[in-house]
Amino acid sequence: MKVMTRMALAALALAACSGGHGEEGCPELCERAVECPGDPMTEDSCLDACGAETEEAEEAGCEDAWESYLECRNHAEDNCDPAKYEEECSIQLESLNSCLERS
Repeated sequence: MKVMTRMALAALALAACSGGHGEEGCPELCERAVECPGDPMTEDSCLDACGAETEEAEEAGCEDAWESYLECRNHAEDNCDPAKYEEECSIQLESLNSCLERS
């Protein structure tokens, strides 16, 4: 689970799109992600991936940690560079990963 989760998060991070639904969740990030240079994802494929990540977090009981991470990502200064947004959201990402590892 730990390796799969990290791989899934890394894949979405590279696409600059994490999961979640709602006004400030997946739709906002995916809209911004398609504007990133070299991003191969379409908005629809990003939304699909985000939905799957959201479902995984909910099933693991990590919805609050996921939403906190999404909120941080939505307000991150740079959503196209994983190194920058992962540093900016490191506390939320660590909390999410810890929660997912416990499940």
